[in-house]
Amino acid sequence: MSRNISSGMLTPLLSNDIVPCFMAAITFNSMTVYAWTGVGTLVYAGNSYTGIGSMGRISAVTEGTDVQAYGMTVELSGIDPTILGETMSDVQQGAPATIYFALLNPVTGAIEGAPYPIFVGTVDKPTLSMGVPTISISLALESRLADLQRATLRRYTTADQQGVGGYPTDTSMNWIESLNDQATKWNG
Repeated sequence: MSRNISSGMLTPLLSNDIVPCFMAAITFNSMTVYAWTGVGTLVYAGNSYTGIGSMGRISAVTEGTDVQAYGMTVELSGIDPTILGETMSDVQQGAPATIYFALLNPVTGAIEGAPYPIFVGTVDKPTLSMGVPTISISLALESRLADLQRATLRRYTTADQQGVGGYPTDTSMNWIESLNDQATKWNG
């Protein structure tokens, strides 16, 4: 991931007077949820991030030198049992998820510079923890590099291009199909 930190964020980062926080934008079936690790509402880029305080937690962000898909988890506790079923069915696997690191002005509470994206990926599977006083949901987030490990279901055929591809009159793949039956001698 790029290491370009905005100058508006770099100045307070170099000083000793900062208030760090994390912001999350996670897409579900019904809407995109914007949350942050503080209390109250934080507005950034036209979106209102709802403060979840100590009710939320994010795992460590792992990074390495190998080309490997590293994931992380976000957790929200204090889920109302009456909306648990609706909450679980609203999780959309493969939906976009972004976690930001931001700095707040200690006096005004405003965001200093542009928040830094520390994780960009997709939602994987939810995990449910049933406790006596509370219910918690953890969402596994996976890096976009995880897609490199999955086989594609698309084919280089006319049927695939016209049906799944959504181009019913496209005949460009007709030539590719005919290559399967030809014996070609290369001169080189």
